[in-house]
Amino acid sequence: MNKSAAGVALGLLSLHFWLALPTYHGFITALMIGSVVCFYFRWRLLIYVGIGACLANLAATSYLKNVQLALIEPRNITIVGEVSSLLNHKKLDTLFDFVTSELPQSGFRSSKTLRLRLSWQDQNNIPVMKQGEHWQLQVRLRPPHGRVNSAGYDRERQFVSKGIHGVGVVISGVRLASGQHTLASLRQMVFDRALEHTESLSHQGYLLALGFGYRGALEARDWGLLRDSGLAHLMAISGLHIGLAIMLGWWSGGVLRNLFGDWPNAIWLPLWLGLTTGALYAWLAGFTLPTQRALLMSLVVLVLLRFRVVWPGWQILLLVFTVSLALDPLASYSAGFWLSFAAVAVIALAHAGGVRFEESSALKLHQRWLGKWRALLLLQLSLLVLMLPVQWLWFGGFSPWAPLVNLLAVPWVSMTTVPLVLAAIVLSPVEQVAMVCWQWANMTLSPVLWIAEWARGGWWMLADRTGSWVLAIAAMSVLLWLLPLRRFAALLVVLSSVALLWNQPFAPNGRQVTGVDGKQEHFKTSEPWQVDLLDVGHGLAVLISIHNRSVLYDTGNRWPGGSIARSVIEPVLKQRGQATLDGLILSHADSDHAAGADYLVDTFEPVWKRSSDYREDYLACVRGEQWQWHSLSFRVLWPPKRVTRAANPHSCVIEVKQEAGASLLLTGDIDAISELLLARLEPNLSPDILLVPHHGSRSSSTTTWLEQMGWLNKMAPKYALVSVARFNPWNLPSRDVHQRYLDNKNVSWLSTAESGQISLLINDQDVDVVRYRQDRKAAWFRPVLPVR
Repeated sequence: MNKSAAGVALGLLSLHFWLALPTYHGFITALMIGSVVCFYFRWRLLIYVGIGACLANLAATSYLKNVQLALIEPRNITIVGEVSSLLNHKKLDTLFDFVTSELPQSGFRSSKTLRLRLSWQDQNNIPVMKQGEHWQLQVRLRPPHGRVNSAGYDRERQFVSKGIHGVGVVISGVRLASGQHTLASLRQMVFDRALEHTESLSHQGYLLALGFGYRGALEARDWGLLRDSGLAHLMAISGLHIGLAIMLGWWSGGVLRNLFGDWPNAIWLPLWLGLTTGALYAWLAGFTLPTQRALLMSLVVLVLLRFRVVWPGWQILLLVFTVSLALDPLASYSAGFWLSFAAVAVIALAHAGGVRFEESSALKLHQRWLGKWRALLLLQLSLLVLMLPVQWLWFGGFSPWAPLVNLLAVPWVSMTTVPLVLAAIVLSPVEQVAMVCWQWANMTLSPVLWIAEWARGGWWMLADRTGSWVLAIAAMSVLLWLLPLRRFAALLVVLSSVALLWNQPFAPNGRQVTGVDGKQEHFKTSEPWQVDLLDVGHGLAVLISIHNRSVLYDTGNRWPGGSIARSVIEPVLKQRGQATLDGLILSHADSDHAAGADYLVDTFEPVWKRSSDYREDYLACVRGEQWQWHSLSFRVLWPPKRVTRAANPHSCVIEVKQEAGASLLLTGDIDAISELLLARLEPNLSPDILLVPHHGSRSSSTTTWLEQMGWLNKMAPKYALVSVARFNPWNLPSRDVHQRYLDNKNVSWLSTAESGQISLLINDQDVDVVRYRQDRKAAWFRPVLPVR
């Protein structure tokens, strides 16, 4: 069983390495042929690997076919289906999940189940929707898409893990049926009652997360607190809470069994009541991945107990891991899946290493309690150290305060808050009693959140270059734990030396120059530099980096509860280990270019700031200004003077170049008139890399601009970069503008809509281009977008 489960799991995980359909189909074919050979030679392990790979291939192929089916019409279509997400009628959600039962296909309506993520076009007139209701909607569908950068949130991967086949905008809708007398409507009804009972409570968002797995009531500040304190796993229905619910059901079943006396059918009442309680709690959570894992593991353990079969813990974990992947192979693209199984694996390893709650009658009461607290502390430290690789891979950092906060919070929340929340839900028909339970649960959260506040701001980001250190620390911790130091001292010393010396850089040679801040800066005469056009949707953010220091040109947009600065720029900088910015330049004042300035100034404290309008503590970014930063020269070409508020025509245009090297022209959103005037002022300007003005709008990149500038009276950049959102409502970039650039056969057109983040590594005149969607983060689920 062990080999078969491991083989199937390996085959299912092969989906994670599926980079392209043809490649993967060849891999599947090779596996199937290999399986036949292994069967002949009795190599059965690879047979199970082949079975798992075929299951993974089936799941991925089915997902891609459904994605294609969701895009049968480029125009508005009418679909029929059911609302599948829990919705808060007190806070009208603009986003909701919808499962179709009918959709048009080749001139007729087809019964096909697709899972869609939809939003209402009219944000001011959103009807009240509830889970389980049937609606007929007029929608405009698009493939699942999102921003692709070197760091930060990957929405496309999340869509795969949740099985979302399409996203779209709802134009109009009609309710067909209320969906009464279904489990979905029952869950919504219980949730609505909880909303009313908790409306006046200070910690409503946390209570709803604990009761229903609903996190829509948590604000950005709450998420920051949970991340910094390491409590994100606790303030939701996790595997821990499912286990607690099963224990409560088991205890209740034991009480009832004693009441029934010697009735033989009551002997297994604790088992079935425990599973039922856990299943009901998982149902309240919407059967999320952690709850599925916990419920399945509990089922395996209790069935083994029922039939008096003894399995080691790792064997149970392997079986549950394999079954979970077999039921949903796409779950491997979810962070929750790996965090859940990794945490259980660490707990099992800690138990094998001697971290146990010893119960001995020979010990005094205080000694037993000290032993329990010691075991809890060691368990939390084990989770902190051994979960580092998973935390780094998925979130880029960790909370060093998590062990201490969890040491106090986990027992308290598990023994007080969760039982009170469950009691409030069960007793929701008795309003007065339910409200008292909710109030008590709310009070029990106050000390936990007070403790968590001490850890606010304590999240430590780990740069990419620290990856080898993270893996080394985790590996050395396991080795020191499992291998006695006295017997394996030589081996541990050698491994420690290798870990310390791994990837250590040599000190660079170069010369000193004075930077814009007056400090001496170190660089080579022709050191490489890098330009990153970040994928920020509609907006602009360009990083110019050299010697692991950066200057940022524009900040992207912001929205209620978030911004590009927080979700894209900050993760990219911290992934590189950069805690500060050397400079910040705002081309003009439009929100899609400058809305994140305040956040970045507070977070990264740039040494200097420049703008083309009057801003406090900002230097001027107007024609005639120039400065040296490392080996790069910055020369401002436009606008001629500062203004009160810089609009598109006042965008700060900057030429960045290295002596005898490639040049970059940053253009912001200048319009045709600004281009004409600039062409007269700089008739010989011919950059190697050109940022296409105004996202490729018709109001810019005029024929005059492209033909009257540059060597031999024509601008001829080697690379034309355009920052634009996929499926934007303005249909940018303009086809005419795109064609003007393509008329020059030597121009490489690079768009963030097609390529995600675009990185150009420049060394003298050599430019290496990296497109993150195609070159670094290519995956079978990322749509192949046509070049525009």
